[in-house]
Amino acid sequence: MGFVDIHSHILPEMDDGAQDLRQALQMLEKASGEGISHMIATPHYKQGKYRANSRTVLERTKLLQEAARKQGIPIRLYPGTEILYHGELEEKFDRGELCTLNHSEYALIEFMPLEEFHYIRNAADQLLGMGYRPVLAHVERYRCLLKDADKVREIKGMGCRIQVNAGSVTGQFGRPARRFVRKLIQAELVDYLGTDAHDLNKRAPLMNGCAEYLYQKCSRGYADALLFENAMSELLTDSSPNP
Repeated sequence: MGFVDIHSHILPEMDDGAQDLRQALQMLEKASGEGISHMIATPHYKQGKYRANSRTVLERTKLLQEAARKQGIPIRLYPGTEILYHGELEEKFDRGELCTLNHSEYALIEFMPLEEFHYIRNAADQLLGMGYRPVLAHVERYRCLLKDADKVREIKGMGCRIQVNAGSVTGQFGRPARRFVRKLIQAELVDYLGTDAHDLNKRAPLMNGCAEYLYQKCSRGYADALLFENAMSELLTDSSPNP
């Protein structure tokens, strides 16, 4: 079983990720070499900037999947979106504008780095009340959580899922982020991993270094859960087929 990357900006010409089909395929080749076998494409949805609507995400995912097959790249792609939270999300979900993670009840949600904890908690509560399970994207980026891991435990206790970036585990994004995510991992508060890949250089789809750390420092069961089992059982089920 290969690794599952639930957070990537792999779709070309959608946001600040892959700029064209050639780069997207190169990123997929790199991801495959890192042991990744399944990826959820999660272009940004941000008011006034990136507006990755569900129909376009699904169409672009299908096109990239076909191109990958032709290139012999053994990665299965699934549609999703990284949604910047704002107060009008309920209407957009109701209209079918937003794409959850592979059509599941789980939605990848991000916040601005300096948001207060009460704002994140209230947003999570709203989304849960709408029938969605928020997956907090790259939780190590939020200052209010970085100061207090117990707040992550509180959010998780509400029914949210926690995603961290694989590069944060290895120190790619600095010591504070590495220290924080390793603390969360030791407490088994993390549910999913993502590369948050945008390109082939500064933010490449890297997973091997993170996997090595997990298998050295965690139980085999928890490492497997983070690297593929949780995503396969909750996000990539048969009821939510890939393109």
